[in-house]
Amino acid sequence: MHLPAELEVVVKDLWSLRLRLLQSRVDTSTDEGTMFSSQVTSEVDTDGQQSEGRRERPSRSKAMPSLIESLGLCYIGMMLLKLPISIGDLHRWAYKEHIPYVRAVRYVPRAMKDRLPATYLVALDTQAILKADDIRKTVQELTVLYNHHFQVTLPALNHPLLLFKHIRDLALPLDLFVAVRRLAKLLHIDFSFPRAGPYYKISSTPEVALMSLLVITVKLYHPFDSIDRHPRSLTEPGTLVIDWNRWSEVQKGYDARDTAGGKLGRGNEIKVTETDIFNLCGDQIDEYLDWFEKTWVDEERARKQPRGYPSQLLDMFPTGKPDGSTRPTVDIEQERLKDEEALDAKLQAIQATLRPRQIISDKDAKFHEEAVARIGSFYQRYKKAEDLPATAKAFHETAASLIAAKSSTLLIAVAQIERKLIRWKEEHDKEGSDSESEEESAAEEISETEEFPMHQHEEPEEEQRLYDLSDGDPTILQADSDLDSIHAQEDSP
Repeated sequence: MHLPAELEVVVKDLWSLRLRLLQSRVDTSTDEGTMFSSQVTSEVDTDGQQSEGRRERPSRSKAMPSLIESLGLCYIGMMLLKLPISIGDLHRWAYKEHIPYVRAVRYVPRAMKDRLPATYLVALDTQAILKADDIRKTVQELTVLYNHHFQVTLPALNHPLLLFKHIRDLALPLDLFVAVRRLAKLLHIDFSFPRAGPYYKISSTPEVALMSLLVITVKLYHPFDSIDRHPRSLTEPGTLVIDWNRWSEVQKGYDARDTAGGKLGRGNEIKVTETDIFNLCGDQIDEYLDWFEKTWVDEERARKQPRGYPSQLLDMFPTGKPDGSTRPTVDIEQERLKDEEALDAKLQAIQATLRPRQIISDKDAKFHEEAVARIGSFYQRYKKAEDLPATAKAFHETAASLIAAKSSTLLIAVAQIERKLIRWKEEHDKEGSDSESEEESAAEEISETEEFPMHQHEEPEEEQRLYDLSDGDPTILQADSDLDSIHAQEDSP
């Protein structure tokens, strides 16, 4: 985790702007009406309905800053510096305690802590476990706040580097990199942050949109079904077949690397419940108690203010290791190197299972009794998590974890972009039908004046053009009448 020194300056400036809004809160503390605002930002799902999170709540501009805002401002600072850091990285750093978040109040100096009111101490303490989508929603609200009050507009996401990082983390073929960027260009998605407004779609969040496009491209070129698809040439993308069963096995082992050998796993201590205690082994209990002592026990304060307990009683429950050894410190750089080695091993294991598809040209396809399925055909749309096959569910969960989102959130965003693709297809078909009618009328005029007839190339009626993903060999998506699924078929060059 090597971050530039400029990030600290940027985040401090963002905090200074944020604290300016609290001046009005102090000046008008007696006026309760100014403490609340109905102008809140809410999410819109696939059908254009407001999400269940829409409720009247205190305006963030007038409310006390929360602990999670520190993570949101760090992310905004990284975006201002165009760093290729994802929300998932920030989420992982927080729950693994690479950056202060869990009980951040313990990092406040004792002299300052003794003089802070209880309200501020509670604000610096962890009230709930950091969950998926929490940072994303906080960033969304903060970007709207800074744009509305200070006219601060964040630059577009540094999506080329982030896209490469996501493809590598998911151990996917690199030909998806170009396909995702072409699809984004086609849909005019520039990965910019939305500005102030009462509503926004989940897919308007740049990182969610980027991951959604990657999921759609995977479903086009490497679907999760068992249908045999054949490219026309080796130059087409998607000529390799991913063994999704093997991918799921390798990914499962990669995710369990922190708990290998019976370890509790760094970051999992805060998730332990009273029921889990009875199932922990000796080493896991030691890990949990070490974390609990480091996080919750203030031995210095207990010695100075024993609250009436005699020192003899406190000595009966000593802290630390029985043999007097100290807890091992965590080397973040060493942990990062181990993660890189594990990722390289995952890449090698998955890429070793890739196999090429059989090439069948259009000329050879004429000799086949049945129609040859092309790359991108029989595109499947999934509306709910229950509709996902086991392998697709594992992939969506892993992809969602990379952006610290729920798999249901990712499914909604994918559905929103798929609906955008369908609207594009409808507009494209309308333009195509208008141009074809003009060509037909021109052809009739020419045939009446010239001595030779004019023959037009007719496209098959079942093909409906949607968009191109490759140069020279266009990919054509087809839509069923009910628009429940999209099929893709390719034209000859």
